[in-house]
Amino acid sequence: MEQMNRWRQLGAVLAMGVVLFGATAAAAEDTEHRLRPGVSVAAGLGLELTYGDYGVSADTTVVTMPLVVALNPVESLDLTLELPVAFLTGKGGSGVVVTQSGSGGRRRGASVPAPTTTTTTTTASSSVSEAGIGDISLTAGWTLVQDSEQLPKVRPTLYLKLPSGDKEQGLGTGTFEAGPGLSVSKWLGDWQLFADGSYIFQDSVNGYQGKNYVGYSAGAGLQATDRLFVSAFAKGSTARVSNGKAPLEARLKLNFLQSRRVSWEGFVLAGLSDAAPAVGGGLLVMYQF
Repeated sequence: MEQMNRWRQLGAVLAMGVVLFGATAAAAEDTEHRLRPGVSVAAGLGLELTYGDYGVSADTTVVTMPLVVALNPVESLDLTLELPVAFLTGKGGSGVVVTQSGSGGRRRGASVPAPTTTTTTTTASSSVSEAGIGDISLTAGWTLVQDSEQLPKVRPTLYLKLPSGDKEQGLGTGTFEAGPGLSVSKWLGDWQLFADGSYIFQDSVNGYQGKNYVGYSAGAGLQATDRLFVSAFAKGSTARVSNGKAPLEARLKLNFLQSRRVSWEGFVLAGLSDAAPAVGGGLLVMYQF
């Protein structure tokens, strides 16, 4: 049973996003959850949804409910663990799989047979629905240089993804991913510029020809109020499967600090190629202990 993704073309475009965290200015990196001073642990629950036809009338909806745990064991170190529950509904034979929390992508080839399970067999014209645990991910960041008048914030990162999602059901790729990255951000008054990139090593398994890829995001944000931060950014990568295409999407994200303990993050996205979801959005509530 073959499972391969098709991904989108590389490019650069700004969207709008958000990051909030109290009187201390929030960071806009998409992978970083900043905690209030003195808070070392936070946990959150989210709901994310994407839809796309992926250029082949796949009409696929991906819904995920990620459980997020953010840790700041020391001031310069941050860790984020994400455990998603995924739901996939779409046309059989479209070759769509859940590639990450809240997002889907196509396997290589427009006419790949749909995955089958012991309980469900699909055809190119039928509809398939699957549910289960998705791929678990862990991101670690170490702030080497703090943002100052002369220097930007510099934060090396490390990413790890475990193939916990069932690739036969399209709930994951079935591959391990890991690799280093670097994020850089700079405050200019109430505005923040930010960018990050990573090189991810990915193995290949039976039915999924994974390949190493470069991921990236870049954008700008505004600290609108003490409690609200709004930013715009593009997010994408090079192709993640052999003979595949590269994904690219624009995001508008919004984070709001409701109280000293509760914060909210919300985003919307627009796909910029057939290989990515056409539209999507999500909401995450975090409680800071």
